[in-house]
Amino acid sequence: MGVKSKFERDFEETTHLFPKLKYRKDNEANMWVVSGELDICDRVGDFWRTFIIAIDLPFSYPYCVPEVREISHNIKREDNWHISKNGKCCIDIDHKLLIYNKRGFNITDFITQKVYPYFANQIFKDKSGNYADGEYQHNLEGVRQFYREELKIKSETLAVKILQKLISNKLPGRNDPCVCGNSKFKHCHLKSIQFLQSLPIETLKADLDSFSRFIGE
Repeated sequence: MGVKSKFERDFEETTHLFPKLKYRKDNEANMWVVSGELDICDRVGDFWRTFIIAIDLPFSYPYCVPEVREISHNIKREDNWHISKNGKCCIDIDHKLLIYNKRGFNITDFITQKVYPYFANQIFKDKSGNYADGEYQHNLEGVRQFYREELKIKSETLAVKILQKLISNKLPGRNDPCVCGNSKFKHCHLKSIQFLQSLPIETLKADLDSFSRFIGE
């Protein structure tokens, strides 16, 4: 038997937590495919529902963006359920998933922290009419919400200013005034900008274009 890949080694932990999930190697598509049943239980361990899912992971794992599909058709194929007509699941806002390309991720953590909560939340919404912890809006509204809530960049004008300086590589030094003009950079928006630096330049340019059009520049 040959040496196991990082994905195969990481997946050994996954099988302990989710024994109904298996994987196969798709050489034609150049990816690992995780598939099977995902049982969802509530916080006290009572069974809720089973979903049949598939997760596609390019061979570049752990530096890739996984794609999750719901195959059992237990979720309404509508935008407000964060799923496409062909079953592709909107597990999180693209900005949070794209960062995997640069930083990498662990398949077990991904299923535990992203996939499982997504499907549990679908059941919660089906029962209550709303998601447990709120939800991201769609398209530009979702991006604006992400910048406001996660990056603490609450002004579209400030977002444009930050993105322009980031793209042109004209950010201030750590001890210089922040781009927003308040406090030192290291005590203000430094962490938010460090996150943005981990995203593809195409995403940053697209965000800049969207925010610029929003404020009419």
